[in-house]
Amino acid sequence: MSIIDSTINKTLRLNDMNGSGTTGKYSRGIVTIHWMSAFLIFILFPLGKYMSGLDPIEKLGLIKFHGILGLIIFLLTIARSVLFFTTKRPEKLNTGSWFNDLIAMVIHRAFYILLLLIGVSGIVTLVLGGYLDAISIESTNLILPRDEISPLLIHNMLAVLLIALLAVHVAGVIRFNIKHKTNAIKRMT
Repeated sequence: MSIIDSTINKTLRLNDMNGSGTTGKYSRGIVTIHWMSAFLIFILFPLGKYMSGLDPIEKLGLIKFHGILGLIIFLLTIARSVLFFTTKRPEKLNTGSWFNDLIAMVIHRAFYILLLLIGVSGIVTLVLGGYLDAISIESTNLILPRDEISPLLIHNMLAVLLIALLAVHVAGVIRFNIKHKTNAIKRMT
């Protein structure tokens, strides 16, 4: 085994601390948060794209709905992060390739990071873009033009990146199941 393989394998095993690897499934809390988050993402992304083409007066109610659901995902991600490090986890899936194992680890970590960054950028957008004030007094006059809300651009770019990452994640799960003739999804049910 080369030094690179050894280093990567040690990195991939870092998650095996805290009593992980002793169950065949993720905890009920992690599973519930995983699927709730996925469901909410599939609502929020198209809703956000739809709202981008609307005038502020047309989307004020949708912004409130989008913000509430986004905040729920943000809080769920924080809870999932805590559960990830405090509950037992199943053994890591071995793809047979250290490179694919590394990619899987990076993608999983990136989900947490992206969801947290999207939450923060959404909150900042609500505040700096005048949305919170507009919602509280139900007047769109306080909402800044889109091109003047720089956190909104960051929020949108992170959301697109999240959807791309989600596509890679789903493709990876399908590929793993086909290649290894197993049902890895059972770990998350």
